[in-house]
Amino acid sequence: MSKVTELKSLVTAIGQQAKTISGGLTGFKSKFDKGISDVSATMGGTASGADQQVIDTLQNAQKQVDSAIQALEQAARTCNQYAQSV
Repeated sequence: MSKVTELKSLVTAIGQQAKTISGGLTGFKSKFDKGISDVSATMGGTASGADQQVIDTLQNAQKQVDSAIQALEQAARTCNQYAQSV
């Protein structure tokens, strides 16, 4: 196997893994968003102290999940484009 073929195969595999993981995270995000919404509603608009810290932490994690999905989708696109051009 030539180095170019090997590289193309590796990049393609990484792109496919990124796409698969992104899809899994998207499914997780849907459930996670619902959970955060339920927690926020249960704690109410008057959450303070530890309650507010929980809400803030969950919302921060929610943003990080969104960022991870976007990064993985971009990685999958870039790998796919690169593999097609080699």
